[in-house]
Amino acid sequence: MKDFWKSVFAKVMGGIALVLVGVMIYSATTGGIATIPAKLAGIFITPVQSLVSGISDGVSGFFGNLTGGSDLRQQLAQLEAENAALREQLVEYDALKQENDWYSDILGLHESHSDYTFAAGRVIGRDPSDVYGNFTINAGSNADVAVNDPVVATDGSLVGVVEEVGLTYAKVRTVLDPATKVASQISRTGDTAYTAGGTIDMARDNCLRMTTLERSSGVAMGDYVITSGIGGVYPAGLLIGSVQTISSASDGMTLNADVLLFANITGLKQVMVITSFDGQGGQ
Repeated sequence: MKDFWKSVFAKVMGGIALVLVGVMIYSATTGGIATIPAKLAGIFITPVQSLVSGISDGVSGFFGNLTGGSDLRQQLAQLEAENAALREQLVEYDALKQENDWYSDILGLHESHSDYTFAAGRVIGRDPSDVYGNFTINAGSNADVAVNDPVVATDGSLVGVVEEVGLTYAKVRTVLDPATKVASQISRTGDTAYTAGGTIDMARDNCLRMTTLERSSGVAMGDYVITSGIGGVYPAGLLIGSVQTISSASDGMTLNADVLLFANITGLKQVMVITSFDGQGGQ
């Protein structure tokens, strides 16, 4: 008998008995033996069901997006169209504001110089290689523009002179160009001289040179330079710029002054051509 309990068979049977006892105790506390298979099935089947359900939901969502894609594209196209319309409105507003500001400046010029006749011009062409800033405007002989008409910025400061005219355009040579000579004077003292474009470096700095100033003129840095009206090409009193530096001329008898222009030549978008004024063409 002792050998029996030591045998493998007895040990196996004892293990089975213990398992059965455990099962009976578990079933008594949880609702019976019948629930065991269900619980085992739940342990193994539930994760599989979850995986299948997730795949099913993903596939349904994918095909749902496909079927609703046309609606989304329509909504996107509508939003893009609305954004484009808003951008166009902003551009139109900016253009209208610039135009109103421009007309306000023109009105101020007319009020200050009732003898002037103006033609408005928009800058439509520039040569990037031209360091003197010469440009083309969209006003020509159809607007009574003629060669040698003076050109000013909308604030009334001198820009240059018309050198070529077509029916619907005019080419403007700026005061930075050495070929443009202007009879000028120091506004504070009344001393007269001539201004003409200086070096290329000066042109890049928006400056020109005033020459033939008498040493006794009393010119000082910061003095305003204006047109004198001598020669009849430019009316008297147009603002040119302010004196930045003063030096002796090479002849040793006169002075030179470097003048910073009031008009920003390279930044101009709108200008006014003075087509007539009192004293035009006089001596």
